[in-house]
Amino acid sequence: MEITREEIAAAKQRLRSIVRSENRELEIARIINETFDPEVGVGDIIGKILNTTTAAPFEEVNYFLPTNITKTVLTLSANCNVTHTAVSPTSKQTLTFTDICTQDYYICLKDLLNGDHNVLNLYGDEINEEFNRYEIYAMLVLMSAAATAQSQLFTLDSGVSTFTFPKLYEMKKAIRKYGTKFYLITGTNVTEDVDLMDYTADKNRETNVNSIITEHIPIESLDVTVNGSAKDVIGDDEAYLIAVSDVKKQRPGWIVRRKFDNAGVVEMPDTVKVSKERLVMRTGNNKSVDTVDKFAKGLAGYEELGMVISNPYTVAKFTRE
Repeated sequence: MEITREEIAAAKQRLRSIVRSENRELEIARIINETFDPEVGVGDIIGKILNTTTAAPFEEVNYFLPTNITKTVLTLSANCNVTHTAVSPTSKQTLTFTDICTQDYYICLKDLLNGDHNVLNLYGDEINEEFNRYEIYAMLVLMSAAATAQSQLFTLDSGVSTFTFPKLYEMKKAIRKYGTKFYLITGTNVTEDVDLMDYTADKNRETNVNSIITEHIPIESLDVTVNGSAKDVIGDDEAYLIAVSDVKKQRPGWIVRRKFDNAGVVEMPDTVKVSKERLVMRTGNNKSVDTVDKFAKGLAGYEELGMVISNPYTVAKFTRE
């Protein structure tokens, strides 16, 4: 890209003004970063495990639970008799949506106008992270319920204090007919066991976990506060092995986020759609905080989602206790 004469002249003028300025040291100083959250954000875990889709405003969403069909063949006998078996359609289920929102993060206008940076930009990013963590937490709660319902619960063997390769294979064996890909999600302590598995295991055995699973997804000690109660996204001593198959969308379940009506958002000038299904609302500049009016500007997030584990056979849960 070429720089025009006008741009060069403007740059020279700017440099002259800096050199002649009484506070030229401050003028020349630069900021190399913005303030940030030191915790690494969670990745796209949901998209690897569940079917994802969106729902239109006010749209009802239904789903079916799997039907376990007994695979049967008969040998035709000499009398040529036909065996008749009655079948019934599966009843559809209606997906329940939940409205979730974040706190209203605000800063006094005086601090905003006189501060070194706009801290609300940081909290705008945090709103997305909060939603992401809640979705993963909610998914694993449902996964735990599914594993419990199908009695796919695994614990340490007698005399063993860590998660082992044979235990992982035992979990895979329990669910392998329900998927072609296998994702291992681990809490902090189980992650340590997996990382050190090759070091602590009998060297006469294969200990490369990636030889029997598709991907290992470690989740560190991350939490999310839900209705005032701090929740671990995953317990430190927990692990889930999940079978996934993209054939006929036979993934363990669905997450459905409701889209927002564009016309409605247009009528909310202080609202930004950070995606088709998430809103970040600017709350201010005059706001009531605990019945006290404040000159302040804030941010809050909103999302509406439904989630269901439609195939409970695909989940095995391990607890390191």
